[in-house]
Amino acid sequence: MALFERRRRPALPADVRAVVALDAGEQVLAWARDETTGAHVVATTYHLALVDAEGRLIWRRPWHEAESGTWQGESSRLTVTWVDRSVPTRWHLTEPSLIQQALRERLQASVVLADEFRTAGRRTVRVVIRQDLASGALLEQTIPGKGADLGDPQVAREAAQRMARLRSEVGL
Repeated sequence: MALFERRRRPALPADVRAVVALDAGEQVLAWARDETTGAHVVATTYHLALVDAEGRLIWRRPWHEAESGTWQGESSRLTVTWVDRSVPTRWHLTEPSLIQQALRERLQASVVLADEFRTAGRRTVRVVIRQDLASGALLEQTIPGKGADLGDPQVAREAAQRMARLRSEVGL
């Protein structure tokens, strides 16, 4: 055994890799197996994918659709929240993996510019210019925090003004 031998994680299982389509220039960055369901979470250059224990692709979502990711080391739980406010996705990951680092790096890479403000009701709203990492297209997102009402004219006006400023800063 070499003194400085690198410890490498086994490759993504071939049956899982076979169902995760990769676009031109896209590659698998990291993966992990959910101990609860046996599903595989796969982070690629442009997407986050979930393959169930039977080897079926459940979903493949671009990074700009993910709002945030949190790692709870005590419980080995990784949680991803989504911009569309769908139910957060949670995985129980006990094996060493680079999935947490890939998640953080890809989320940060997709954010071009962001601003945040508090409403009169002390709720948070974020306006964000994100990049689709596959196409390079810039996308606008207005993300209400819990209890924030984008239908409130004052909140909508503030969000629109802040988005206009972000658009101007990135040349849109």
